[in-house]
Amino acid sequence: MIKLNYQTLQYKDLTIYYAKYRKNRNIRLTVDSKGMIKITCPYYVADFELLDFIKDREDWIRKVLEKQDNTTNLSDLPPIKTKEKRVLIKRISVFIEKYELLLNTKVEKYSIRKMRTLWGSCSFRERTIRFNSMLYYMSDYFLEYIVLHEMAHLFVHDHSKKFYDLIKKYMPDYKKRWAEHKKVSLR
Repeated sequence: MIKLNYQTLQYKDLTIYYAKYRKNRNIRLTVDSKGMIKITCPYYVADFELLDFIKDREDWIRKVLEKQDNTTNLSDLPPIKTKEKRVLIKRISVFIEKYELLLNTKVEKYSIRKMRTLWGSCSFRERTIRFNSMLYYMSDYFLEYIVLHEMAHLFVHDHSKKFYDLIKKYMPDYKKRWAEHKKVSLR
């Protein structure tokens, strides 16, 4: 992994961190989960060009920062302990049993682990599911959707229309449930 030397640039009330890197062909803008605005760009890009680039994207930057202000960062919460893990397993097992009956299938094994970007993952060949330990902090309403989502992967391996039709059959309000993830951030 390449270590970039970031410099700062001020635009109105925004502090922009930028790094010029020889392999970059384009200007790339990101806003990380801590609200840091970062730009990587080719060496030949002048500071006034960066300011123009930021000016053109100011509305988008402010929208992303505002959205982040309204989310809870779950990575700031302490990792769950054994007792909490047992509670989460019990909560999950209720929904797994429910959907095993409805879907007429069997989950061979499921586990809990800390994941940085996913709520869950399914290995359809082994019929195993891994759930993010941060689900402990989420509602049962959301948790039930994640369980059904991962179990649906036992039948349809991608996120096609067929996949979501299967979910919709058993959970017509799945979009509303999934929207809860917008209130939190995993990183």
